[in-house]
Amino acid sequence: MPAAMDDVGRAYARGRAAYPRLKVAEEVFRRHYARAVGAQRQRAEKELAVEDLYLACACAAGVAGAAAAFEAKYSKILRRAVSRVLSNPTERDEVVQSARKSLLVGSANADPKIGMYTGQGPLEHWVAVAAIRLAISHGRAEGAERRLREKVIDDALGGDPELLMVKGEIRQELQAAVKDALERLDDRARLVLRLWLVSGSTLANIGKALGVTQQTVSRWLADARDQIFTDVQRTLADRLKIARDELPALARLLSSQLDISISRILGT
Repeated sequence: MPAAMDDVGRAYARGRAAYPRLKVAEEVFRRHYARAVGAQRQRAEKELAVEDLYLACACAAGVAGAAAAFEAKYSKILRRAVSRVLSNPTERDEVVQSARKSLLVGSANADPKIGMYTGQGPLEHWVAVAAIRLAISHGRAEGAERRLREKVIDDALGGDPELLMVKGEIRQELQAAVKDALERLDDRARLVLRLWLVSGSTLANIGKALGVTQQTVSRWLADARDQIFTDVQRTLADRLKIARDELPALARLLSSQLDISISRILGT
């Protein structure tokens, strides 16, 4: 325990040195540090973005000057992240303001989200991802969802009446299976699916937002969709006791419904 306390003391000193005008009480920082590290006490101090953690603690605690320090350092990052998702300037400004409020102020029912930052990686990356997620939520794509809905209708018109009847019968089971499959995906895969299916972002814009090539995004999307497709098909076959000779019809159903089901679940 003494060594751990020394680690916290050194981290506090580094934070104070980086932000000498932000006077966070040492006990407040110790509690914040303990929550951030959690059960991973074995992680060395050098592995944490200690200065960023100190600033996040100051913002979460409402220390005088902390919000201004955050704004000076991360305002451009917020705007850049939001602009990668939303093209309309008015919408961008609205989401940037919402992001500031969500991160630094919170609401009657929620503390400032900046308090969730744990120092695992630079704060600027965490802020960018948080802003992207808010932008996705804001621009949840009436247009994207409409395109998906139209695609489903087009697919359905080419099917047979029996398949359309099956669609109505297993819709709830399908939604539940897709939800379970999404929960088994990693965070990156879910984020990419949100950007593509919910916000309607292009592959190129997603690649820019995440710092990878368009080809990499395309591969991530294909892998995530294949994983969900296989997972859901297996789940439905088990739950509904579907015979082997009926699996092709189930596969056609999933092909026509999968993207809209993913979009509805991620959109909420």
